[in-house]
Parts: sequence; C-alpha cells; structure tokens
Amino acid sequence: MNLNLLILTSGFMLYVLAPANPKTIAFLLAEKEYETEKNLPQFAKKNLSPGFNLKYCLAPKEGAGRNFLGNYSEISTADLLFISVRRRAFKEKTMNLIREHISLGKSIIALRTSSHAFDLRKSPVPKGHQTWPRWDRDIIGGNYNGHHSKGITCNIERVPASVPSPLLKGVQLPFNTPGTLYKNSPLPPHSVAILTGSIAGFQEEPVAWTHRTASGSKVFYTSLGHTEDFQKKAFTQLLLNAIHWSMEK
Repeated sequence: MNLNLLILTSGFMLYVLAPANPKTIAFLLAEKEYETEKNLPQFAKKNLSPGFNLKYCLAPKEGAGRNFLGNYSEISTADLLFISVRRRAFKEKTMNLIREHISLGKSIIALRTSSHAFDLRKSPVPKGHQTWPRWDRDIIGGNYNGHHSKGITCNIERVPASVPSPLLKGVQLPFNTPGTLYKNSPLPPHSVAILTGSIAGFQEEPVAWTHRTASGSKVFYTSLGHTEDFQKKAFTQLLLNAIHWSMEK
C-alpha cells in the first residue's frame, strides 16, 4: 500500500470511529472526604475517553475559596452534569447555570455527599452565594437524613423483586462497601430504587435510584462513592451504565 493510500485509509478510519458530535460531561468536584477529584478523572480517562468531551470544575477542599467553583462556565455547554459536591454554597451565577441545565431537561448524575451538595446546615451563606435546601428531594429524588456509624461493612444488593434495569447490566452483585450506609428511607414516590444497602441489625436503605425532575431531567443518584468503591468493577460498571443511560432519549 503506498503512502498516500495509507494516509487516506487511516483518516477514514478515524472519521468513522470518532463520534460526529460527542456529548459533553462536566464534572463538578467539591468535597474533601472521598478523593473524587482524583478518582473520577481517573475513571473518566479509562472509561470515557475518547468518546466524550470531558470538563472539570473544581473547588478547593477547604478554606475561604471552598464556595467558589472553578471553570464553572463549562456547565452551560454540558449535556450531563456529574456531581460530587458536599455542603457548598456556590456563587449565584454558578448556581443559576446549574438551575438552567436542569430547566432544559438535561441529565444529572450525583454521588454520595451530593445529596447534601448545597446545604450548609447552620453555617452562614456568603454574600452573593446560594444554597439549595430542596435539592435533595426535588432534584436528586432523595430523603437524606444522616448515616449509620463508620467502620461497619455494608452489603449491596439488587432491590428484591425489581424489574431488570439496564443500569445493572454487567454489575456483579452482591458486593460490599466500607462506606457508611446513608439513611434515605422512605424515598419520594417518583424515585425508583435499584440497589439497597444493609448492615446487621438495621433496616435496608436505598443506595441507588433513578428520578425525573419536574422539567424532565433524567437523574441517577447513588450514595456509594467511597474511595475503595472505585476499585470495584461492579461500582465502576454501574457508573458507566448510568452515564450511557442518562444520554439516551
């Protein structure tokens, strides 16, 4: 094969394999407990590149800048917001971009502490910043009310007698997590649980579910997301399934 033909053939293959209009995922990373500012980019590089436009918006873990999300303008062009945030009050412009994303019916995936992403509890809200007290119930479709004690292994299983979910394709169950079990019972009526977590002596709790916002946004939330969870194939497959599910019409 001559050089010109080789170049032409190679170019054609790249054109065929590369998505014509790749979707954009913006990762909002602002928590200090589970190292998702490292774990999620590593997961994305391994599983989502090439194929998606990947953008990262980070805030400092602590200090005066913790309520300032860097690179926040990327939110405006994202098809999916992948959120790992804990108790922050971002600037009004940033929060308005998140609200606009949802008002347009675009998708949300949220991990663990993101059920209380924008609730500062009793801490004062900086001037020009916003909280979102109804975020958990109205957007995530959850009912976060604390968690069980640390140091207890939690067993993760499929919701009994549930309809098979494409989100669980290739996810080997059951598996364990060292992450504390979040209390979310009962879920709001329109949330659909797909995984439960259990520890000895207590009732099961939903740990992964889907939800639709009033504007039609597809939402997947899981209270999983401990650092060790990212080493488990079952967990990373669940995230990958959720990303593809969220992009489907």
